[in-house]
Amino acid sequence: MNSKVLMVFAGLLLLCAGVVGYLGLKVGKPAAPLAGAPQEMAPAALGEADKLQRTPVVMAARDLPALAVISKDDLSIELLRTAPAGSYPKPESLIGQRVWVAVPAGSILSAAVVEPGGPLARTIRPNERAMAIAVDEVIGGGGFVLPGDYVDVMLFVQDQQGTERNISAQVVLPGVRVLTYGEQIAVSADGQARNAGDPKDKTPRPPRTAVLAVPAEAAARLMLAAQAGSLRLAVRSKDEKLYEKAEEGGYLQASLGPPSSQPITLEQLIGKPRPNAAPAVRQVSAPAVSSGVVVYRGTEVSREAH
Repeated sequence: MNSKVLMVFAGLLLLCAGVVGYLGLKVGKPAAPLAGAPQEMAPAALGEADKLQRTPVVMAARDLPALAVISKDDLSIELLRTAPAGSYPKPESLIGQRVWVAVPAGSILSAAVVEPGGPLARTIRPNERAMAIAVDEVIGGGGFVLPGDYVDVMLFVQDQQGTERNISAQVVLPGVRVLTYGEQIAVSADGQARNAGDPKDKTPRPPRTAVLAVPAEAAARLMLAAQAGSLRLAVRSKDEKLYEKAEEGGYLQASLGPPSSQPITLEQLIGKPRPNAAPAVRQVSAPAVSSGVVVYRGTEVSREAH
């Protein structure tokens, strides 16, 4: 093979290498963006857009003991995607308030820690009392009673006296609000409920107690009825709008009569007549007898000492 052939062959190899390099550069070059196509945002722009979508939430900057007064240095602001219910967006609304429970650092400050009382105490009105009764599926309307429902508390009494059997049933409390049923608790008066048990525990548990919002003057009635016989909860219709009626005035108090703190008996609760009292025995005093000896002198009678 002469030198001319080798030179031609080398030139062809160089030409092929150039073509392959050009094609490689052409394929590896990023395509030009199309007109109207969305452009990728820079990391800084993404950070700013994410901040605009977040909500400021006030948190505890350090551990706060119970009954501590909140100062400016105790608070910090965190930007969260979702603000928890009851949280505060500005620290000014918390400065000077008192925490009623110990709050660890990093906890979200909400109304639950700066207002006294638990969720049950916040649910009832000033003239109401929260009272618990034992329930099962029969007492609690088949187990479908929920916090926020209004129910009639009914009493069944069976009185056995010798061969006589007296059976009675009546409505003890009309239209009272259910605060809790089992592990469900109403966190507000409008019936919003949550599960008070362990959220990780998926095992259903049958409810054993129900807490009712009872007027203060009717608390003794419910306590006496719970001991006198069997109770039933009769659910009222939501169309009656009992919550609105209770806000307007004491419709339940009017149906129970005037408020009184006097003790109530079972006979008064179920309307059982009291047994007739035996007539009082009239006591006749015997005539006084004086001491001495009776002396008869004709038609005259006298008494002489002996």
